[in-house]
Amino acid sequence: MTMKSLKMSMLSLMLAASLIGCETMAPAPVVLQPDLNDDTPIVPQINDDNDGVEIDDGTDNDPNNQDDNNDQPASNTWSQLTQPCGGTRTDAFWFDDRDNGYIGCGTNANGFGLFVTTDGGVTWNEELNFQEVRINDIFRAADGKLYATGTDTAGGFEVFEIDESGAQRQLVGLYTASNSAFTAVSQGENIAVTDDGQMFVDSLTGTQTAYRDTGEANFTELNGFLSGGQPSEQMSRVIAFNNRFWGVGSVINMPGTVYYPTGNNTDKYEMNKIELQPSNMDGELHDIYLWSETSGIVCGFDQSLRFPLIYTLSGDPSDINSWTKINLADSGITYQGGAWKMSVIGDVVVLVGQTFPTNDGFVVFSADRGQTWNDISPVFGDGSFAANLMTNVKFFSDATILVCAEGGEMWRYNP
Repeated sequence: MTMKSLKMSMLSLMLAASLIGCETMAPAPVVLQPDLNDDTPIVPQINDDNDGVEIDDGTDNDPNNQDDNNDQPASNTWSQLTQPCGGTRTDAFWFDDRDNGYIGCGTNANGFGLFVTTDGGVTWNEELNFQEVRINDIFRAADGKLYATGTDTAGGFEVFEIDESGAQRQLVGLYTASNSAFTAVSQGENIAVTDDGQMFVDSLTGTQTAYRDTGEANFTELNGFLSGGQPSEQMSRVIAFNNRFWGVGSVINMPGTVYYPTGNNTDKYEMNKIELQPSNMDGELHDIYLWSETSGIVCGFDQSLRFPLIYTLSGDPSDINSWTKINLADSGITYQGGAWKMSVIGDVVVLVGQTFPTNDGFVVFSADRGQTWNDISPVFGDGSFAANLMTNVKFFSDATILVCAEGGEMWRYNP
């Protein structure tokens, strides 16, 4: 497939400032050097139509291509790479820094294995000791250890640590599901680890959850994580924040739901819930990010209206008035679809998902914690979407973006 990169009129978005438009014959490269200890990243560039960013094919064959070194992409373009997980979704995606990262394959029919990159996703090397392991989530905790969840089809573990001390990475099992059909987490979907060492894992295929307290050796399978003895519900994402747990999800034909911590006098894993959509609407939330216990953002699918479902939090999470629905159409982004994942640095949010009904991949970003948005999706010269549906994303402080897409695609935004 031939890819093009056209000259673009660009807007430079800076944090804490308004959008400023300026016409130029070629994309202006970002020249700021990021402070990796600073939470303020360089922001992606957009064109003045807010309708995507075009592709650099890595050659000089196209006279409109801004690349002058063949193998070096032009600034403010997308490059297409590959990643090792085929099928629709890549859920386990973690980077320690701009170069060193991990992908785990798990949720697809043939999803097995752990893969490592040391060059920012250009190449991926398989870890041979994980060929029979499905990995649905991977996360480096505050203790410096790399944790994952899924299922080890050979050893029977659903939660494990990845030992990196030797020449070959090894799986160290932490939890094996019981034989109880009611409480066993037979395949882990997400793992959350607090700074003080608590662990929480939810099930990919059911409402079961398991918890390990600080200093304990074993996990406890929970009869329910909701307060007041309410029956558990299907979670799609769980995170740790200030040594408590938050989650998002929904049950079938119900509004998108946020799960937030109860008071300090309850079990540390216990959560309350709030349904964000009206009771007659159907949605599912897939990701959550918190700046504080009273400031955050969630995203997913509005299954009733078929548009990306985005809410921001400003205040008490138990108060529905603290949640504000964000419509991408208010920022001029009108295609239907749903959101899978976000990556956040400072006030900048990068969000990826899929269009409806064509299942193309889109990328949008906000420089103001989700209030306004800009479309930087990879597009061909004719403006049509270039990528398959996108399910995971990592945003770096130099404005590089890596996105996992369907069918083993990976896309890199070049700042």
